[in-house]
Amino acid sequence: MYKYRSGYSYKDKNQEHILALKMKHEHFRELLSFASVTTNGHLTEEEKAKPVRVQWDPERSPALDALPYRSIQIGISAAISPTWIEQWIVSIEDVTATARALKAAIDDDSEWTLGDLVLRGLVPLELEYEITEELKTILKMI
Repeated sequence: MYKYRSGYSYKDKNQEHILALKMKHEHFRELLSFASVTTNGHLTEEEKAKPVRVQWDPERSPALDALPYRSIQIGISAAISPTWIEQWIVSIEDVTATARALKAAIDDDSEWTLGDLVLRGLVPLELEYEITEELKTILKMI
């Protein structure tokens, strides 16, 4: 989730805005098809040549507690940025206010539930994203 790395947009002046980028599924899957997975920074020359880097980080709860599963972090190189920016991004939304409202809700209420935060529009409803076996192999999920 967006809040962990940026500290709900309060971490530092270079991370005081949080943007939600929307893409079509077909373009997201194409982006992932160009990926190499970084594990402890060790990449082969073939992997280094790929324009997308992926790493698997521990997922976090809305209160920033580590969860027992991982979420994907994606890095996009300059080689593929023009395509990503000009063709694949459908919309950009500033979600900073939502992130800050989420932090305030968690700080104010020790009895919050994930379902309540979803109903209040502070956390998106997350569903498992299904991908092909080929992408699972590329992303080292199998």
